Amino acid sequence: MSGPRPRVARRGLTLVESIIASAILAVAITAVFSAVASGRAHADLAAEDLASTVAAEDLLARVLQDDPETLMDWNGHVEAPSELVDGDGTLLGSAVQRVGRRVHVEATSQSLLGGEPVPGWLVTIEMMNADGRIRHAISRWIPTQENDE
Repeated sequence: MSGPRPRVARRGLTLVESIIASAILAVAITAVFSAVASGRAHADLAAEDLASTVAAEDLLARVLQDDPETLMDWNGHVEAPSELVDGDGTLLGSAVQRVGRRVHVEATSQSLLGGEPVPGWLVTIEMMNADGRIRHAISRWIPTQENDE
């Protein structure tokens, strides 16, 4: 029996197939880690936005609780990131310590329903990130009380 031997099918991967499979795997892993990093960055921004909103509303409530005649005392009040305190002087939670806040108070007047201008105060709370850039601001206009004489 001398004749050609039957061809035996070989199993396994060639070197080229292994390299191609490794490259495809590397691209897939890179895409997954990129998506995770992007999601983390978006989560950090959302947390900073939420923290700044909570801190702004907290300070605005404190300012508005004071006597309207002492509103100008708040003008220029600044709290740097990691130095935010509540009304008792206690540091706020670590979640809101990522931002700073600043108060501006100015005398203004507004016409209500097209009527006569009403004098009042515009109170603005500006929220800043650690770089000092303003993230957002909230404002409230408070009419001054008329003295009945």
